Amino acid sequence: MKTTLVMNFKLDNGKITTISITSPRADLTEAEVKEVANAMVAKDVFHIGSNHLEALDRAFIRTVEETPLP
Repeated sequence: MKTTLVMNFKLDNGKITTISITSPRADLTEAEVKEVANAMVAKDVFHIGSNHLEALDRAFIRTVEETPLP
């Protein structure tokens, strides 16, 4: 099973962008994710075209199970 931390951010143009991180720690907390996301916004570390991250919209862990074909 593969896990990915998915963070959706609102941009300053009103659109949403997604940042995904593969294999997050199993004990990752919502508070830790919010702290890092807020720091990313405050330090303006990502630009999507000419747009900037404005705020974390939502974050979640996506779990995918892969089944090989016979």
